[in-house]
Amino acid sequence: MMNGNVFNIQKYSVNDGDGIRTMVFLQGCPLRCQWCANPESQAIKPPLMFTGDKCIACGLCLAACRENAFSAIGTIDRNACISCGKCADECPSEALELKCRPRSVEDILAEIEKDRMFYFMSDGGVTFSGGEPYVQWEFIKELGEALKKKGLHLAVETTGFAKWEHIEYSVDLIDLFLYDVKAMNDEIHKKYTGVSNERILKNIRMLGRLKKRIIVRVPLMGGINDDEENIRQTAALAVVVGADAVHLLPYHELGAVKYQKVGMNYACDATTPAEEDAERLKKLVEAMGIPCVLRG
Repeated sequence: MMNGNVFNIQKYSVNDGDGIRTMVFLQGCPLRCQWCANPESQAIKPPLMFTGDKCIACGLCLAACRENAFSAIGTIDRNACISCGKCADECPSEALELKCRPRSVEDILAEIEKDRMFYFMSDGGVTFSGGEPYVQWEFIKELGEALKKKGLHLAVETTGFAKWEHIEYSVDLIDLFLYDVKAMNDEIHKKYTGVSNERILKNIRMLGRLKKRIIVRVPLMGGINDDEENIRQTAALAVVVGADAVHLLPYHELGAVKYQKVGMNYACDATTPAEEDAERLKKLVEAMGIPCVLRG
């Protein structure tokens, strides 16, 4: 069985599919959304994370690094670092972390099996997330087949930016698609995510034709995609693909603190929509005949 690059396994999630779920976060994403809450998940080579407040200046990281990526304690040459994790393994205060590690299907399966009772009591299951999980499309297929043999419900949280062949490879295994639609206007989409939405919209229509269960998710970014026209077009798309619902997810800055830890700048200029504005957009979606959930 193959290994996957996994940067987190989160248990007892109740917002990412039906019932109580375990989230398997897979490394790598082709998008560069300005508001990304998991910047450590973007690169295929996972970045070393450094939390200065935890550092006790012991110097063990310098001694452990064979690539001379540290010019001083806490000063990391990101180009020299090969993400081997040796410094993090030696760090006694956990100031250094390498979130992503290779994990086998058997290893993940054993961890998920511990919570089987919660899945069946709540009609829950497992959700693949990321990053963009379809970066590791072959691993999704292998792990998904193993989970299906255990009778588990599977969902995938996706940007939809993947080759259709990669989605199709495991499409029969996936019970629910939590599908991000960040902006219907292609120029806005390119500006704030770095990629066109053409492939994303094509793929969700393909899933609709296959009668797959879909929930459309919109990260609601004040000043970027919270205009009525964008939400109206998104709701119309949801109707066309037969989506169960549209979920509006108002912007937050909870991921901003991670950027400094991975040596990146947080440059998002979005605002959090006012509560009354978010409610107005929710009603707009509902008026088009599709259920809408507003999550804070």
